[in-house]
Amino acid sequence: MPLKTLFANARRPVACAAVLAALTLATSAAAEQLRFQVYLDDRPIGEHSFRIADSGETTRVTSRAAFDVDFLFINAYRYRHTSNEVFRDGCLRAIDATTDDNGTRYEVNGEAMGESFRVEAGSEVARAEGCVKTFTYWDRTFLDKRRLLNPQTGDLEQVRVRPRGRDTVEVDGGARVTAERYALETSDLTIELWYNDDLGWVGLESDTGKGKRLIYRRVM
Repeated sequence: MPLKTLFANARRPVACAAVLAALTLATSAAAEQLRFQVYLDDRPIGEHSFRIADSGETTRVTSRAAFDVDFLFINAYRYRHTSNEVFRDGCLRAIDATTDDNGTRYEVNGEAMGESFRVEAGSEVARAEGCVKTFTYWDRTFLDKRRLLNPQTGDLEQVRVRPRGRDTVEVDGGARVTAERYALETSDLTIELWYNDDLGWVGLESDTGKGKRLIYRRVM
């Protein structure tokens, strides 16, 4: 998502790799795997997967996305994203993310420092106060937040969530499941999200801004 830069400039390296390694030592529980088939309208373009390892107060999440849009046998658009995030008591403690958005590269690193969170995104460095969360779609409690850190750009986005009530949504394979629907609004777009009582997060849909719909269907 193209998001505005909200951080002030500063300069100091982030020791994020060491923080991630230290916090991960305690995370030995079996990991939950979430996989989504991704479509552009009705056309499959790739997959987005999440590995969620929860151990007491600490949760470590690895997110990987790979999209390819072909046109007349030519790869017209390519997207690759990997993010490693560590949370403690629901708040982000460290992040290390890389993205290749059709040739434009992004790197985001960050770590908690006392009551604030320090983020380095390219040449931009800043602090965000209080408990920081990313767009953790897999964790329904993130819907209570009014600002979220974008792991692709490092920007802190103001968001608004609107409940849409009970609905049904298609999962990969064609089955439909009952779910609670929410609209998450940023300054640039609206993201529709679906949560099933037993399965958790099962769907996502968003306008790309170019007349197409980006759709996530949970692989069961």
